[in-house]
Amino acid sequence: MDFVITSQQIVWICGFIASIWGVAKIVKELKKPSDDLKLMVKRHDELLHKDNERLNSLEKITLNQDGINRKLEEHTRILNEHDNRLDDDKERSDLILKANMAILDGMLSDGDKESLKTTRKEIQDYLVEKN
Repeated sequence: MDFVITSQQIVWICGFIASIWGVAKIVKELKKPSDDLKLMVKRHDELLHKDNERLNSLEKITLNQDGINRKLEEHTRILNEHDNRLDDDKERSDLILKANMAILDGMLSDGDKESLKTTRKEIQDYLVEKN
């Protein structure tokens, strides 16, 4: 049994392969816009996901910063209160020193009762102002 291939069969096979190749190429070209669109949507989805992550981290930082700012304001208020107390304590200790000086002066000179009265008046004024 001889197997003979004619030139017409070779041309026909080549034509058939070329036709199949052409149809495959046409199908591929028809699908290309759809595939490109799918790739673009996938890329945009990835970028959107990354942007959402960045926004969430920024919101966390902002919320954290708000908490830090509130704490800072609270600490500033507390420090101001302490400064005011320190000023009051300084004024009080100055009055105590004045009173001690007046007492010492009074002990040194029994005749100088007016200085003791003036110091007592200052202490009374201070106590009345604070209450």
